[in-house]
Amino acid sequence: MLSYGKSGNAALNAFAGNLAEKPVVTMQELVQNCLRVDTVKMKVPDGAGGLVEVDEEFPIWIEPAAVGGTPMTEAFEEAYNLVDNWTKSHQSSFPPIAINITDGAPNNRGSAESAALKLTQLGTGDGNTLLINIHISEGRAARVELPSSSGQLPPGDGNAEFLFDISSELPPVMLERAGATGFNIT
Repeated sequence: MLSYGKSGNAALNAFAGNLAEKPVVTMQELVQNCLRVDTVKMKVPDGAGGLVEVDEEFPIWIEPAAVGGTPMTEAFEEAYNLVDNWTKSHQSSFPPIAINITDGAPNNRGSAESAALKLTQLGTGDGNTLLINIHISEGRAARVELPSSSGQLPPGDGNAEFLFDISSELPPVMLERAGATGFNIT
């Protein structure tokens, strides 16, 4: 888990507490080391066609921040180092998945694109690293999920187009699972 933007032009470990020195952790380490557990109100079906409000515990592992520029190149380069080390000893695994959550406006689009391409060239015997981008925009356009072409993006949104262009195509197993959970995908 990397964080970039709030520390100048660096990509740093986003975890705090017991995980502060470990940018790659196991699921067991995540479960055992959240920063805190918040309680949030959720509306769930009551079984009779209505909704009822319940308290739901929600673990928190990182504190999000939107500060400064977007050193996406540095983030992809650091992700490359982590993935390169991991894939060397996990060649029989499903390919790594890098999820980039961003405003989509890198400090340097050309170098970010090159670094993303380099990252997606790493892989395992099962395929190359998958790069999935989540674009959080200030725009008022309708929500776009799993677009299959740039024509499905908000018109004139160059950041969305950039992220679409550097994203990996989902493999059939992921497309199948996304469809099974209700996503309308092609």
